[in-house]
Amino acid sequence: MDKDTPMSFNPAYLPRSYKTIVAFLICLLIVMISTQTKADANRIITLGGPVTEIVYALEAGDKIVATDTTSKYPAEVLTLPKVGYMRQLSAEGLLSLKPDLILALEGSGPSHVLETIQAAGIKVVEIPELINTASIVTGIDLIAAQTNKQFLGKSLSTTISTQLQKQYTQVKDLPEKPSVLFLLNTGHGGPMTAGGNTAIDTIITYAGAKNIAADLQSFKPLASEYILGNNPDYILMSKRSLDIGGGVESLLKDPLLGKLSAVKNGRIVTLDGTLLFGLGPRTIDAVEALSSQINKQKL
Repeated sequence: MDKDTPMSFNPAYLPRSYKTIVAFLICLLIVMISTQTKADANRIITLGGPVTEIVYALEAGDKIVATDTTSKYPAEVLTLPKVGYMRQLSAEGLLSLKPDLILALEGSGPSHVLETIQAAGIKVVEIPELINTASIVTGIDLIAAQTNKQFLGKSLSTTISTQLQKQYTQVKDLPEKPSVLFLLNTGHGGPMTAGGNTAIDTIITYAGAKNIAADLQSFKPLASEYILGNNPDYILMSKRSLDIGGGVESLLKDPLLGKLSAVKNGRIVTLDGTLLFGLGPRTIDAVEALSSQINKQKL
């Protein structure tokens, strides 16, 4: 071959050490290309208080540009723009914030609004209702994957699962478990409760009590016959719901609820509403707080 004839590159003629270096550089290039292809979301809207809390727990809160009105923790979210109640969203409001990712708790919508958002090229990821240990793990894994926080996600879900399992082990074999009835929106068209398949049912169970409405499913209005026929040991309410309803005095004056022994004897326990309507990083706090109040008020 003429010395001036250009030679094409052929890795086969390279020494073994050079082949190793070339292979490494090729792998590095592939990783860089794939990383650029799947850019991290930098403008996230979270829908649902538990979803928002998980994003912050995964140290990705700085990427949240707006939340819904159920997102009230941590304190940083109070200064963020609000897109309205998670079940009453508008496409215009969401699009105006120019998100590149929306993390939506199951039930967010209306569905046609989220479909419009997706049609506009914005990624919408639905997070299942966080109502038990399995769904917490699934939810955290989904959110961690979307925020590129897989390592922190695994650590968080393991911590929460371990905490809850330890708590449940302590109470599952108690010989006597007090009964608890959760009440919502008293004074606004009649009380509602949380039955089975809800975060509240899980919190009550892990606190060492039994949900008196566990035979119902999800949130249901309560008939007077059901309430009186299942006279609970304790009433559980959110602090806000009790305050809006007029406090314990209002319950005592209520022609139906005032007949319950729990109301007559002042066995009303309250939790922050942000702890009740979806499990998450602070679930163990809710369980321990409820257990503490029940144990403090000896039957």
